[in-house]
Amino acid sequence: MKIEIRGSTVPISEALEEHILRKLDFALRRFADRLDRVVVRLVDLNGPKGGIDKRCRIAARLMSPVPSVIVEATDADAYMAVSQAAARLEERVARTLSKQRDRADPSRHALRQ
Repeated sequence: MKIEIRGSTVPISEALEEHILRKLDFALRRFADRLDRVVVRLVDLNGPKGGIDKRCRIAARLMSPVPSVIVEATDADAYMAVSQAAARLEERVARTLSKQRDRADPSRHALRQ
């Protein structure tokens, strides 16, 4: 799994990069063999005006016919935005892969009902 971190208007410090990598590792470790690429983008929406304006968007491309999974989180703090987006990504990837498994094996769905 390749991880790419981009910060267009938010400087990516070494500490922030480590935080991003740690959160993604924790959230996606169990899916690593099914993920091709993860792109993290941090943007400061309001610039120097301040406010709740750090947006983290994470796109994960799965190694399957399923399209990319994309999540976002916005917070005043870039670290919190990353943490929230990583948690959402874990949930979304798990749900997407579960649906994909159910489509591949319809008998699994019948057993749950």
